[in-house]
Amino acid sequence: MFIFLFYIILSPIILGLILFSSVFNQKIRSHLWDGKKSVKSARSKIDLSSEGKKIILFHAASAGEYEQLKPILKEVDRSQYFTILTFFSPTIFEKENNTELADAVCYHPFDLPWSAILFFIKLKPQKYIITRHDVWPFHLYFAGLLGIQTILINANLYPNSTRFYFGLKSFNRWLFHQFDLILTGSENLKNTILSLAPQSIVKVTGDSRFDQVIQRSRNSKRDLLPSIFDNTQNIILGSTVDSDLPTLSQTLDAMDKNFFGNDIRLIIVPHEVGDCDLLPLENLLTEKGLSHQRLCVFNEVNPPQVLIVNKVGILADLYTYGKIAYIGAGFSTGVHSVIEPAVHKCMVVYGPRVDILDEAVEMTQTGAGLMIHNGNELAEIFKKIKHPSEIEKLGNRAYQFVIEKEYASTRILNEIFE
Repeated sequence: MFIFLFYIILSPIILGLILFSSVFNQKIRSHLWDGKKSVKSARSKIDLSSEGKKIILFHAASAGEYEQLKPILKEVDRSQYFTILTFFSPTIFEKENNTELADAVCYHPFDLPWSAILFFIKLKPQKYIITRHDVWPFHLYFAGLLGIQTILINANLYPNSTRFYFGLKSFNRWLFHQFDLILTGSENLKNTILSLAPQSIVKVTGDSRFDQVIQRSRNSKRDLLPSIFDNTQNIILGSTVDSDLPTLSQTLDAMDKNFFGNDIRLIIVPHEVGDCDLLPLENLLTEKGLSHQRLCVFNEVNPPQVLIVNKVGILADLYTYGKIAYIGAGFSTGVHSVIEPAVHKCMVVYGPRVDILDEAVEMTQTGAGLMIHNGNELAEIFKKIKHPSEIEKLGNRAYQFVIEKEYASTRILNEIFE
């Protein structure tokens, strides 16, 4: 509570920093400039269309959280509930402010006490629903004071989270006690969350991300790559970062230089696709004697051994081309999505840093995913592509792991509207 009081005292200074930063930062400037207008627009839509309906507010910080909300928003009974969708990121707001998945869309304000109070007074929601971890103290606190039910869904908290750091744990315990209901994806996550929240408000419903990747996979089409990749055995390196390059280098050293060719191809999808981001990868491939091309200049007449996909937003669908998928960042900040390749029946492989992603931990424990610790181990896995029965067995195991967690969105909504 002391930290919260200190946070209140700092609010004018925080506002000053936000205003100063807006001079140099286009995203902050867009948020400030369009924020009030978007809330006013949402209020107008409420006045026009909400009669006889309960107003519920869903908050997604950015694109990733919005993907988690999609299957939930699709199931909300709009004849009974007027749904407001808020974003913090200008990028996703500008793209989705006219989405048909909600009745109104607006910015979520910066977390200042006066902003939080005015926001809730203007929109008057009955429920304030946050997905994942974008928890704003002032908004949470004043929502409670105003009698608005506060709910955290798809709650994610790992044992090494900064929320457990010395000096912060007591504040976060106070913060999590402000929620009326917390819904999370697994018993492992629940046990971690109980370090901060009372047992009476924490329930396991599953994670709506599983519903979203399942729905997306059922709509995916094999029209993203040149047709040559329809007839080859493909290994996909998804969402790779610079910290994956030493492992990849060791892997390539342990393999025959002609391993990748007409029948087996390597597809690399970096997390960042700017020219300066791709150069270290391209230099490594050149050093190892592997031919490579970017997707934007791909030549099907003289195809390379390695395709570098320099296009964002398509990785989840690209896994339909793969037999083996190595997921990046497992040797640094933490492995990226492992369920996107799993739903396409890829054999899923990743580095040892899985603690921030509960499903990666569970996939490792159940054998639905394989953890590697160095490039030599990864090379041995890549060689398994010549043994299709083994790859198929492990791919099916990964697929079943995802499918068994379907319908979390329905369970979440049942708890929200109980």
